[in-house]
Amino acid sequence: MLALTRIFDRILLAGGILSGCVLIIIMLMITVKVIFRYVLHEGLIGIDLLSGTLLVYMTFLGAAWVLKNEEHVVLDVILNQANPNSARWMRITNSLLGAVICFVVVVFGTWESITSFQRGILIPAEIEIPRVVNLWVIPAGFLLLCFQFLRRALCHYLSESNLTHDPNKET
Repeated sequence: MLALTRIFDRILLAGGILSGCVLIIIMLMITVKVIFRYVLHEGLIGIDLLSGTLLVYMTFLGAAWVLKNEEHVVLDVILNQANPNSARWMRITNSLLGAVICFVVVVFGTWESITSFQRGILIPAEIEIPRVVNLWVIPAGFLLLCFQFLRRALCHYLSESNLTHDPNKET
């Protein structure tokens, strides 16, 4: 189980690193487009489409890594006001609900990706690319998120349980 956790953590780290690299690529592409337009008075075809596609990749490759590091947006006003046991169950419930929602997106996203691939649907733009190029990363990213939400729920459950049942703790 520890080996699976390490592999999963490496996948999440790779997604976070790729997400950062994609952000740099997007920045460079837009800079080159601006230079071409205003300095060379030439336009570059497809930069907007590729930037949009890369934004989707950046989002879904890095989302599970962000969740793992707890660097996402949290409405902690309610959690801070709740007693520790209630806050614990809110975190567990939130994580389980997130996992269920992610699983639903995985199922329907996978189905839509397969359908788009089988039908050969193209995105009508300056550069026609298969629609599946934009779609496949969504269920893949949500699958990682689903697993991370489940792991997060388990960690919240076990960490709080261990704190209350610690034999070394004085009562």
